[in-house]
Amino acid sequence: MPAPASDLLSVFSALPSACVLLSPGFVIEAASDSFVAVSGTPRADMLGRYLFDVFPDNPTDPTAHSVAEVRAALERVLATGQPNELPAQRYALPDPERPGQYIEHYWQARNTPVLDDQGRVTHLIQTVVNITAETNAAAKLHDAQVREQAARDAADWQRGELARIFEQAPVAIATYRGPKFIIEMANPLVLALWDRTPEQAIGTPLFELLPEITGQGFDDLLNHVMATGENHVAKEMLSTIVRNGKPESVYWDFVYLPLREDDGTITGAMVVATEVSEQVRARQQIQDLNSQLAALNRALHESNAELLANQEEVLKVQQLLEGNVAERTKQLQTALAEAEQHRAHAAQQQLLLSQILGQVPAGIATLTGPEHRFSFVNEHYQTLSGHRAQLGMTAAEVFPEAVEQGFIGLLDQVYATGEPFQGRDMPIQLTNPSTGQQTNHYFDFSYQPLRNEQGQTLGILAFVVEVTDKALAQQHAETLRAQLQNGQGAA
Repeated sequence: MPAPASDLLSVFSALPSACVLLSPGFVIEAASDSFVAVSGTPRADMLGRYLFDVFPDNPTDPTAHSVAEVRAALERVLATGQPNELPAQRYALPDPERPGQYIEHYWQARNTPVLDDQGRVTHLIQTVVNITAETNAAAKLHDAQVREQAARDAADWQRGELARIFEQAPVAIATYRGPKFIIEMANPLVLALWDRTPEQAIGTPLFELLPEITGQGFDDLLNHVMATGENHVAKEMLSTIVRNGKPESVYWDFVYLPLREDDGTITGAMVVATEVSEQVRARQQIQDLNSQLAALNRALHESNAELLANQEEVLKVQQLLEGNVAERTKQLQTALAEAEQHRAHAAQQQLLLSQILGQVPAGIATLTGPEHRFSFVNEHYQTLSGHRAQLGMTAAEVFPEAVEQGFIGLLDQVYATGEPFQGRDMPIQLTNPSTGQQTNHYFDFSYQPLRNEQGQTLGILAFVVEVTDKALAQQHAETLRAQLQNGQGAA
């Protein structure tokens, strides 16, 4: 004998799975307690009602089509007498606390037939599992991974841009690693000044590549920079280097900078250099010509004093000396013209460097004096500042919101101590000039002191890269990983 309806409802209610018993017309005849709980719908509001009247598509979502897919799956069970399982379904449920509103859910559903002795389908059992939390967590993790990959791609692109700038810079640049100063990077200009090929230079200790410079003081300077972390600036330093197989005396303007790891450990040094041999020799030639001219003038006066008694001889001597003076003057003018050409060439190189700095995909600015007044700002820095940075304005005037956040204090510290500062993933709130609202940003940046020939700090070089997307992506990824680990631990 079939069980009474009340017994069937009691047994079905106690089932551990979230399931409903449907008639062939998809009318709900019974529902387990688990289904009542997971659907948020009272049993009294379900029993005796058409399944899709109780759980319709979200009328506010034109893309909703879950009813059609579930109905088609149930109809296949009726037609074939075989169970089926649906892929993950996006199926919104009415919000019991907000009439007319729906809550997004994801479900895993299985439809099973109930057969009589003749194999005919008398009922259907639909079993569901709410996988909303897992689906949302997976989607968030995927989004975080996509953003993190985008941040990595952007960082790779920036590194590529910096590498291209390094290769095309109008100054000689090289980096050394370790106590033997192994050459890690060398741009084409420094290789040309060394008269060496990339194959010869890269991976070779500096003083093996250029043994002739050993004992000329460069090793002591590099060791001092590595030991103290202090920059060293040199002007017109004389050295001997072998070019085309012959030793040659050259003059350099250069700066040695320490290279630090993320933990601040100094592992190498970088050199940025310009050969100034032509300028030095031109100035020396001018000085020699001036000395010769002064000597000739002295000789002229002495001869005039000695030969006053013989006017004719005086005239001859004067003519001779005046001819020499004219020739020396001509030589002086030629030397001055050559020096002017060298100065123009140096100015052209400086202009090219400014153009390159203006195109670097990072914010670059120079600030002068203890008030930190802007003296140079590239376009990228202007964009980061919301186009507020104006030459002559102080950093506090351009970024008043940064005062309380401590960034002006960092500038004061670098200017006062002469010690550089580097920040990574540093959070800062910046004011949007168009809305007046503050937004959160993250930056990698460095403050580098700019010194004169006497080593006095005159200003600060600011180098800024925004890493907001990367920082947020990492934070989201860590949060999701923590959530997933907590979820696994609870299971």
